[in-house]
Formats: sequence, structure tokens, C-alpha cells
Amino acid sequence: MNTLFPIPSILLLLLLLLTPFSVSFSPTDNFLLSCGSHNNASLFNRVFTGDSTNPSSNFLSSGDSVSLAYQKPPQNLPTLYHTARVFSSSGSYRFNMKKNGTHFVRFHFSPFKAQSFDLKSAKFSIFVNGASVLSNFQPPNDVLLKEFILNIESNFLEILFRPVGDSGFAFVNALEVFTAPVDFIIDFGARAVGPSGVEEYRNLSSMVLETVHRINVGGLKITPFNDTLWRTWIPDEDYLVFKGAAKPAVSTHIPKYQKGGATREIAPENVYMTAQQMNRENSSLASRFNITWNFPVSPGGVPHLVRLHFCDIVSPALNLLYFDVYINGYIAYKDLDLSALTIHTLASPVYVDFVTNSDDSGFVQVSVGPSELSSSIRMNAILNGAEIMEMLNDVRTKVVHRRKNLWVLVGSVVGGIVVFFLVVTAFLLGTKCRNKKPKQRTLESVGWTPLSMFGGSSLSRSSEPGSHGLLGLKIPFAEIKSATNNFDRNLIIGSGGFGMVYKGVFRDNTKVAVKRGMPGSRQGLPEFQTEITVLSKIRHRHLVSLVGFCEENSEMILVYEYVEKGPLKKHLYGSSRQTPLSWKQRL
Repeated sequence: MNTLFPIPSILLLLLLLLTPFSVSFSPTDNFLLSCGSHNNASLFNRVFTGDSTNPSSNFLSSGDSVSLAYQKPPQNLPTLYHTARVFSSSGSYRFNMKKNGTHFVRFHFSPFKAQSFDLKSAKFSIFVNGASVLSNFQPPNDVLLKEFILNIESNFLEILFRPVGDSGFAFVNALEVFTAPVDFIIDFGARAVGPSGVEEYRNLSSMVLETVHRINVGGLKITPFNDTLWRTWIPDEDYLVFKGAAKPAVSTHIPKYQKGGATREIAPENVYMTAQQMNRENSSLASRFNITWNFPVSPGGVPHLVRLHFCDIVSPALNLLYFDVYINGYIAYKDLDLSALTIHTLASPVYVDFVTNSDDSGFVQVSVGPSELSSSIRMNAILNGAEIMEMLNDVRTKVVHRRKNLWVLVGSVVGGIVVFFLVVTAFLLGTKCRNKKPKQRTLESVGWTPLSMFGGSSLSRSSEPGSHGLLGLKIPFAEIKSATNNFDRNLIIGSGGFGMVYKGVFRDNTKVAVKRGMPGSRQGLPEFQTEITVLSKIRHRHLVSLVGFCEENSEMILVYEYVEKGPLKKHLYGSSRQTPLSWKQRL
């Protein structure tokens, strides 16, 4: 009997077949170990070196360990899981690192029985450079991959296995340690979401992250063959709260990756070529509704990084899709306009990072729904991918080897003395400064990183007035809100390179054009900085002058002189209200 596939399934299968295998990322540090093995093993076209062969045995740093081999493994079990390294006491691997920065660390577990060991009964903890990543861990019956993302700031990485309780041993089948792409985890721009609203979350790269979910929304399972970082993405259907609210969207066009947006290492093409959108054909739903996913996580207020992936594959043109994003029921991104985030390129991938705490029910809830700016005809909301990572730093501890306790004590005493002298010095300097005439302070920005082109000083703060020529261009956010009547959409006169342009009038009756970037977005920041730098130095009668800028409250706002007769483009090509210039006038 022939099996008929529904149309969406056929499109998804064709999509996976037509999309070429991803070109692998080449990390600077790249350690792949087949633990307990004398031979190499392959998995997804990657070669894992046996840790019992020379010189690979140098990776084993300390502890009593033995190699185990699965005597009668199932035929479908990959060779990588036919052996294991077992530690009967605390033991470790040590890797010499070539590059500092963000790294992936992955552990492969597949328990079996061999000799006197039943690996299913193992119970142990794992520490990476002293940070606890797994505590009192007991492996499941099936193959399990545990992935962690963390920052390495030394020239070595040590992975310590410590048996717990009566089991008396720990084990691992395979290890991966490799460098992450540059800017895979960025320190600025993440949005902390909670009852108090949305705030910026900084220093994200200092967190130890454990991957909990990696979801290809609206699509099929993606295997490591089709991911440049060898990741697995699973479908979203099991996490949808109400499946009838969502409708899969599929594109056969390769997404347009842009500088400053997402890359193939952030997420592969197949993630951005599928999505879930609002199922407006479902007559049982109201005209306005949300699509909601529930992702199981550790309960009790544990912080999580939620990375959401977007690519507008549903709109026929730019500036038609506006929607809201909710995390755990709180508004996380209002009036999200992907056209503005992607610097006005349709079907260009972007991602946004959110930080939130799990609730007592043990879920992180993600919802997307129509914005108030959506027209009744174009009302829609989409999501292409989602990643949920638990932030371990705040809830796990660090291990200190007993032989290091003495040095820790000495370091603490010396550090205390140094801190004491620093406090005294700061007090004396503070007393001296208070005797001077106080200077007017400006509101410090919490939205963006310092502009390094200005000697490391943020645009909104300076040690001395007039230290560079931009302080006179800074305009308070409250003044801009007043000039644009709180960004009244009736005052929109066009779209700029990274946001809407509003007509505004200051209190002295000066007319201006206010270009507002999407609040809280990282995309467009380099252009924002460059435009201020260039236009602040240039004055010409044929160029629109820069009046000022604002970066308060995570804003990116540029204020220009208002040109009554509109942009040159309308005069060259015409519009509904005017005819184009003749060739004689142009010459």
C-alpha cells in the first residue's frame, strides 16, 4: 500500500535533500577522544582518537582508571560507544589550549556491563576547570550527550570526574572540547525578562551554560551532518501548548546571512528555512491569539538563557510583519520588526537572547503573538528556532583540590592586604575629589558597549567635559519623546537604515527627523556608531546634517535636520504626489 505524505512533509523532506551539507567549522582547539579505546572511532564523519593510544594517553592527567569494552554491542550502536573510561577514584583529563575564549565541552554516555562494572549504577560529579557542571549524575539507559558552553581563560582545561556514594566509580564514553566561533556568546544586548520588565543583561560570556533544548521550530530533525557545529535540532511539535494555533511555514530559498546578524554557526540554514506562524485558518480561534511553547527545565527560579531565532520567510515584502514576544507570560520584545533588525533585508536570519528564571512548575514558556501595530490583513507572528540553556554559575559550586588549600589561604591573606590598601587609597582620593567643585553628571547608558573609537569612553559619560566633540550632540531621551509625541506612528515619514524615521519638533520649534533603531537589538550597532563618527565630522550643504544622538535606555536614536521637500529618491523616481525631475533638471 502506498503511503501519502501531507504537503508540508514533502516540502520539508525536499528541503533537507536539496540543502547541501554544511561546511564544517574549523575550531582552533579541537579535541575529540574515544575514551577507553586503543583505536580511533568515527561519528558523523568526525574522527575520535582513542585515549589509550600514544600520545593521546597524555590527556589522562590523574586518578586510577581502567578501559572497558562492550563485548556484545548491538549492531546499530555506533563504535564510539563500544568502549568507556572508568574512574574508580577522582581522575581527570587535561588539555593544553591554544586559544582563550568560549568553548564547547561535550560528554557522551552510553552505559553497558563489562567485567565487574555495570555502568548504569554509576553515580558521580564532573568539574571543568573547577566549575561544577554535573552533580550526583546518574546516566540513563540510552545514549546521552551533555553539552556545556563556557569561557576558558587559561592555557589548559582540566575535566575532573569524582565518584559519589556507594557506586565507587565514574565513567565516560567520549569527550569533545573545541573552540566556539567568535561572538557565539556576546556580553551585551541580552534582555533580562521578569516581573519588573525588561533590562539589559551583561557579561553573559562569563556564565557556564548547559544546553537543555535545541529546537527547529516548524521543521524536521536536523542531525550533526547539517550543522557546522555538529549539533542536533529536534522538532517543536511536542512542546506546542495548542497545536491548532500554529501553522508550519517552509521556504526553499537559502537565507540571506548578513554581517551583524546570525551566522551559519549560530544556526544552520535549515532552521531559518522553516517556522511556525499563526494559523489564521483555524475558525475556532479568536482574531488575535498567541502561539505558545512550554519547555521543561529545572524548577525553582533557576536562570536560563533563551535564544530565539527569527527569519521572515512569510512576508512578501518588508515592513509588513510586527509581533510581540513573551517569556513566561512577561512581555520580552514588543513590536518586533524583523525588517528593522535585519537592516531592511527580507529573509535575513537574526537571533535575540533573553535571560529569565524558571517558575515552580519547571517550565520556560515562550509565546509569539500579533503586535498592536499589525494590520488586520497582515496579522501574523513567527518563530524559526529556540535554544534553552541553563545558567549554572549561580546554582553550582566550584571544587578546590585539597592540595591547593594552603595556597588558597595564602592567596586570601595577601589579597586581603592588597584590598585594604586599595580601600585606603580610594578613600583618600575620594576625600580629595570632594574638595573640588562638583561636575554635572549625565545619565549613564545601560544599552550599549563603549565606543572604542573614542578612547574607550561611552558616548554618555566622560571624565572631563569636552574631552571629545560628541558631548554637545547628546540629546536626552525625554526630549526626543516629547518632540515626537512619544513616537506617534502618525509622525512616521519613512524608514532609515535600521529603523523608523519620525518627524519631530523641539521646544524651540526646530524641526528634526528622528531615526530610531529597534530598542535593545544588537543588529545595527556598528552602523549606529559609524554614522555618528562620520557625520559629526562632516558639514556640507548637499548632505543632511546630524543634529544629535541618544543611547539612553538601550536606545539607538539619530536626529537629523528636517528636509521639507523629502528625500532625493522621490524627486528622481517620483511618487504618488509628485512627478520625477526631468533629465534637463537633473543635469
